[in-house]
Amino acid sequence: MKTFKKILIASILGGGILIFLIFILFASIASMSSPELEVQENTVLRIDMNNRFVDRAQNNPFESYDPFSGQMESATGLNDIISALKAAKDDPKIEGVYLDGGIPMAGNATLKDIREALLDFKSSGKFIYGYSEILTQKGLYLASVADTFMLNPEGIIEFSGLSASVTYYREALDKIGLEPVVLRATGNKFKSAVEPFLSDSMSSANRMQLTELLSSFWGQYLEEISGSTNLSPVELNKLADDLLTDPKMAHEKGLIQGLAYQDQVHEMLTKAVDVSSISSVKFINPAKYAKGLDLNGSKEYNENRVAVIYAQGEIQSGEGSEYVIGSERIARAIREARKNDKVKAIVLRVNSPGGSALASEIIWREMDLARQEKPVIASMGDVAASGGYYISCFADTILAQENTVTGSIGAFGLFFTAEELMHDKLGINIETVKTNKHSDIGTIDRDLSPSERAILIRQVDNIYGTFKQRVAEGRNMDIARVDSLGQGRVYSGSKALELGLVDLMGGLDEAVLIAANKAGISDSYSVVSYPEMEDPLQALIKDFSESFGQTTIEKELGQYAYYLELIKNAESRQGFQTRLEFDLQID
Repeated sequence: MKTFKKILIASILGGGILIFLIFILFASIASMSSPELEVQENTVLRIDMNNRFVDRAQNNPFESYDPFSGQMESATGLNDIISALKAAKDDPKIEGVYLDGGIPMAGNATLKDIREALLDFKSSGKFIYGYSEILTQKGLYLASVADTFMLNPEGIIEFSGLSASVTYYREALDKIGLEPVVLRATGNKFKSAVEPFLSDSMSSANRMQLTELLSSFWGQYLEEISGSTNLSPVELNKLADDLLTDPKMAHEKGLIQGLAYQDQVHEMLTKAVDVSSISSVKFINPAKYAKGLDLNGSKEYNENRVAVIYAQGEIQSGEGSEYVIGSERIARAIREARKNDKVKAIVLRVNSPGGSALASEIIWREMDLARQEKPVIASMGDVAASGGYYISCFADTILAQENTVTGSIGAFGLFFTAEELMHDKLGINIETVKTNKHSDIGTIDRDLSPSERAILIRQVDNIYGTFKQRVAEGRNMDIARVDSLGQGRVYSGSKALELGLVDLMGGLDEAVLIAANKAGISDSYSVVSYPEMEDPLQALIKDFSESFGQTTIEKELGQYAYYLELIKNAESRQGFQTRLEFDLQID
């Protein structure tokens, strides 16, 4: 009987998986062969504000589907939002924009790009309405653009100022017996990417640079909100000091236009579109609108093209993925754009805290070759620091937003030894036989010797020297100047402009326009995206396999799965790095 039950359960599970795979196969085929979009009358562009925003989202309808929980969390591409708003501005069938929700998950520079695109759309005279039950500080930043943004009468608003959080691992590493070996480049006192592994608290140098960064970001945030309301920056700051959470107070102060329930907002929309009911309003999201009208140039219809190369995520050697910058994948994309005669200019869109020094150098080399043949522009997103700055510094023009995190010109080496973990906790002893003095360097169960440490520090210094040389040549500075700006220190985009590390303030759209002007094709051109997107079905199968493996491991390890994750993170950060703090969160 038990055997029968096991067979029955296995059959049901197997059948369910088979049906699921057949379903996604047909969905994938359907998505790839979708007909050209025909926008109907009375259409409103709906932007889901309770979403994750990235520079470019994977072209995969099941991108974030978890087959075990059944949940789906898709991302929205900044490229789709910008393109959609630009086209909708002049599309007579698009009546307006509806901001649905108030909890955007995005970096500060990405939000600024979206806000500027909304302001440009608003200049058309078309409406921007919005509604949410919860309005975060980032949500308010976008909502302040709206003609009318309504909050649920019993909802919540969050207005409290900015904070920066850094996660420290020292105590956790001590508990599992992992010992970090840190090699900083000489003079890199601000290179705090290794600090979480060495300490349980923030250094004074790191606290100083983060304080300056937050002050710059908050000042810009207050100025822009003030420009869209009747409140001065001083009044806004006072509201944040008092921790504004009451929707009624937010309405009284003019941060939102009113309090309403969703059905009342629907009535407002029907009047704005001049239809009888909300069912007559045709909503369309930016991704579908952009794809259906080929707003991102996927059909490559124009002989003159600007290639936008999306480099988002940590920099690693190898192929990488859409959200991990693989040196092979991005270098190949730059090379393909350089060799394509129809591509007249290149925009490298960088959103990265850095990573592998070698991988950064490989991408830099392709940037150097590309700029010798055609205009190359760098557009910095939320973060373009350390390795992210390394791969940008040879561009003809570098653009950043005021609240971009950049700089962090420096280098470090990070290795881990597990002598205590192996010997004391696991009872494992490793015996090594070697032919030369340093043949066993990097063995996990011993620390570096003083001579090995000195050799590796020289190597880190060489990497930092190369990094400084790249910046000096790319930015037309002398080495001493670069060193004074470097040492691992981070800057806001506005401060970087003042220091000469970037050329202009602006977003992705401005970068594309500058590229087209430099190439002499501003009258007629299309925009094409690189690298080529991963096949949706292959990406889903890979994600399914990884999710299954991760879930199985977590189930077997239980409470100890957390420590496995720490070890995996530590292992991925080993080697010579040009990286900002990976766990820095600014909200």
